[in-house]
Amino acid sequence: MPSSSKGSWILVGVLLVAAAAPSLAVPLYAKEDPTLAGFPFYFWFQLVLIPCSVLFTTVAYFVAKAAFRRDRAAAGRPWKEGGQ
Repeated sequence: MPSSSKGSWILVGVLLVAAAAPSLAVPLYAKEDPTLAGFPFYFWFQLVLIPCSVLFTTVAYFVAKAAFRRDRAAAGRPWKEGGQ
């Protein structure tokens, strides 16, 4: 991995961990209070977590796509749309 995009790949990893870690930390949200519109904390936390995870994963995808293209260009193999 060329050093020019090493920071981008680290950012991708951080974004993916940020998307996955909250759902794995069960003691963080395994409770009923506070409630929101009659829903216990567990349920509305999970419902809020879904769009947040989608956002983090989408940003990670676009950062990885740009880093992949930079890595290929640095290696002398530019990426062409629609194939290699």
